Amino acid sequence: METTAVLRRLALAGNADAQFRMGYRLALGRHRPRRWCQAIVWWRRAATKGHARAFFYLGTCYGFGQGVPRSAARAMRFYEQAARRGDESAQYNLALGYRDGKGVARAPRRAVYWFQRAAEQNDADALRDLGVCYYEGLGTRQNWRAAVQCYRLAARLGDARALCNLGFCYRDGVGVRRSPAKARQWFRRATRAGNRRAKDILLHGS
Repeated sequence: METTAVLRRLALAGNADAQFRMGYRLALGRHRPRRWCQAIVWWRRAATKGHARAFFYLGTCYGFGQGVPRSAARAMRFYEQAARRGDESAQYNLALGYRDGKGVARAPRRAVYWFQRAAEQNDADALRDLGVCYYEGLGTRQNWRAAVQCYRLAARLGDARALCNLGFCYRDGVGVRRSPAKARQWFRRATRAGNRRAKDILLHGS
């Protein structure tokens, strides 16, 4: 691991990855206080060279108002730049924006597209939320079997909400053959993963 002095020299020499890591160290490293404004300067430099994670972190800065005024619209623009460069976290955040109409006009079909791109990279949140889109027919044709498949893939990655959703599918016979026993199994797994809704269902039956 480079010292900060070495990293700074590389960053000043124009190395995009060093510029990104310099920003990360200033904003999220072990040292305090966090220096968001300085980090943003380095992330902007890296972004001008097409660094995907730099675009993503600039998006998070605008999304949470860290070092810059909070702006969902600007956050989405940076997420899109990162998403188009293959960053799965940005793809997921962009999908959420299109799904909820936050920072961009609500566009469920675009949300599904970006959920799919992130899901292809095994992003558990994207897999789960893509499953919800299939389950509800949001931005795509309703397909309960596809929803179950997405939930299964997210569950394998440990996603507690996907585990709970599988419990509902087996409880109600949606996309799978109804099985109260399997439903309880999934609710127990979701409970162990920290899902409170699944715990309540096991305790109170609703």
